[in-house]
Amino acid sequence: MPEQQVRPPRQGPATRQQGAPPRQGRPPSPPTGGPGHGPGPGRPADHGPAPDEAAQRDALRWVRLFGLAMVAALGLGLLTLPWPWALLPGLLCLAALALGIVALVKVRSAKVRGAVTPVLVVGLVLAAFLALAASGQVVLWREYSAYSRCMDGAITGQAKDSCIAQLERSLEDRMQQVLEAPQG
Repeated sequence: MPEQQVRPPRQGPATRQQGAPPRQGRPPSPPTGGPGHGPGPGRPADHGPAPDEAAQRDALRWVRLFGLAMVAALGLGLLTLPWPWALLPGLLCLAALALGIVALVKVRSAKVRGAVTPVLVVGLVLAAFLALAASGQVVLWREYSAYSRCMDGAITGQAKDSCIAQLERSLEDRMQQVLEAPQG
């Protein structure tokens, strides 16, 4: 009969004796039970994430809202919308600016790591430029409104070209009025 090898008893965390070194190849398991370990009579149970995690999640929620407003503003800016609706991308850019500033403050206070802060700064600069461009349409609302009415009635290519030429003339006239205005 061949001799059977006798294996020593397996020493897991429950069977290992106090003070015995852990087996090699495995990290030591954390101590269980006893005073000061885990929730017990003197310690509260872990209810939800740590405050830092909650602040980071809240900051990232604001970042997502900022991104959504920017995507909506950029998407609507690419469309040819009738006159009053052409102001919507500008309004969304202003909303994105407000959301982005709140998101930046929350990201900085929550100490969110990664490229979130630089991306927010670049997005805020882009939103500011888009809002500035849209504000030009607000200042020149009479000219753009007349252009929109002209384009609504234009059927042929020649009529559309005439509307564009009329817009260019009215914009030039308006710029001359602004530049020649008395400064005082």
